[in-house]
Amino acid sequence: MSTLDIPFDRYPRFDELTEHLQRLAAEHPDLLDLDVLGRSHEGRELWIATVTNTATGPHDEKPAVWLDGNIHASEVTASVALLHLLTHLCTGHGTDERVTRALDTRTFYVVPRVNPDGAELALSEVPFVVRSTTRAWPRPEQREGLVGGDVDHDGRSLQMRVEDPNGTWKPHPSIPKLLVAREPDEEGPGPYYRLLREGHVEGYDGVNIPSAPPLAGIDSNRNFPYQWRRFPEGEGFGWGHGDFPTSEPEVRAVVQGVVDRPNIGIYFAHHTYSGVILRPYSDRPDDAFPTVDKWTYDELGRRAEEITGYPYLGVYDGFRYDPKDVITGVGDDWAYDHRGLFAWTTEFWNPLTAAGIEDPHPIEWYRDHSLDDELKLLAWVEENVPEGYVDWYPFDHPQLGRVELGGWHAAAVFRNPPPHLLEAEVEPHSELAVHQALCLPHLRVRDTSVEQLGEDTWQVRVVVENAGWLPTNVTKRAEDVRVATPVEARVALPDGTSLVHGTARVELGQLSGRALRRSAVGMFGPPNDGTGDRGSATWTVRAPAGTSLDVVVRSDRAGVVRARVDLTER
Repeated sequence: MSTLDIPFDRYPRFDELTEHLQRLAAEHPDLLDLDVLGRSHEGRELWIATVTNTATGPHDEKPAVWLDGNIHASEVTASVALLHLLTHLCTGHGTDERVTRALDTRTFYVVPRVNPDGAELALSEVPFVVRSTTRAWPRPEQREGLVGGDVDHDGRSLQMRVEDPNGTWKPHPSIPKLLVAREPDEEGPGPYYRLLREGHVEGYDGVNIPSAPPLAGIDSNRNFPYQWRRFPEGEGFGWGHGDFPTSEPEVRAVVQGVVDRPNIGIYFAHHTYSGVILRPYSDRPDDAFPTVDKWTYDELGRRAEEITGYPYLGVYDGFRYDPKDVITGVGDDWAYDHRGLFAWTTEFWNPLTAAGIEDPHPIEWYRDHSLDDELKLLAWVEENVPEGYVDWYPFDHPQLGRVELGGWHAAAVFRNPPPHLLEAEVEPHSELAVHQALCLPHLRVRDTSVEQLGEDTWQVRVVVENAGWLPTNVTKRAEDVRVATPVEARVALPDGTSLVHGTARVELGQLSGRALRRSAVGMFGPPNDGTGDRGSATWTVRAPAGTSLDVVVRSDRAGVVRARVDLTER
């Protein structure tokens, strides 16, 4: 099997994913290097693929995009999306102009599965879903209450309905398998049902069925070092943030991996589900942004919508689980606020839009929606994912006695796309990654000049420009937190040469890009572009004629360029 045969209609387990990654590295050694970023709680490798055309320079001398996914255990679409990206890059180089240009001038750092332990549980023959890591936290023993899981071991975690005169739910009059909410003033013979998620009840006393706090209680995407809060009992969903920021080895590896690669300018975290592209902040309104960063986010977000069809949303205004609370400790917030990167979270897949439901809110729809919407979704599921809604069947529950299992099969409908729709869902996002890579700043030598001032005295000038769309600092935030070093030029002086004045290292500051220049008409007439994208360094040196000087111009986020200047009369 070659890389062209890698399937995108299935969710690979760890060994299969590893095999695909190793095959890509073996077949494309000049483009893709596979390494271990770190290890999971259970000791599995966290694979990182570094992708660039090594013939045009090393990976760390080019501006870069970081992409990771599957930090949440069951959100395995992310791994397939990133595997698709790697294949798209490797097979497109030399045949696709944009891919070729991206790999010749930029770098991609790709971590397809941040949480291999949790994904293995979710993809096992008898699946078990944890939020993130499999580590027991905040206590080693399971507490009492309803623990979700596949209680009849049929490979599905469904719903349980228990007939109860005080139940909230009743059968739809014409579609009895579909449960609908009982009216507020409704009484009568029923039947009425209490609806529970499939699972067993720890410590059942014959009366009470509380929801048990999860044994593996950490949400790793709350473990990043941005506004971290411990919340030992979770954030309304029973999930906690760990013992301290980056307490989890998977998160620590991601944070260290990003910090160790100062050439990164853009950060993507891939998740499911909602079919949206999110940006920070999660915990504060948009007036917290430097104005230019908000304008740039909006421009990049509009283009992301065009490429993928996914709406672009700010989390604070468009993706909060509770209007009176905020989430903290999130990866994209950390990447923007601490590292000054344009950071995104992709939430793949929305079954509601697939079913033709118009403009469903990614959070509020699941709290309250019309019966027409539910019927539309059910009709779509029966036609496209027939296993997605299961007719109720009797089961002798070990604690509750006679119950019925069935209803919505979340893993088949909501959590990830049905396998036959998977490739079409992730494919546009490979193009989005290439697009954003090509928006990064990119240093280029514009001109070199030599003027002879005396018999052995020369004035040397090197002019560079930022040929990219974004400025060399990428964000204003990066300047504010001082993580984007200025562009610098350095001349190497061989033996027998000396500087007449000045220093070998010349700081050029930050160079602007073409970002936000969309209109040829400004408020007071045509805009003045100026030449903020250019920088120059001049040295006066004493050296014999014929000497060659090597100049290196370096920017953490825009790359490294070199020029050789020959001291000859012109």
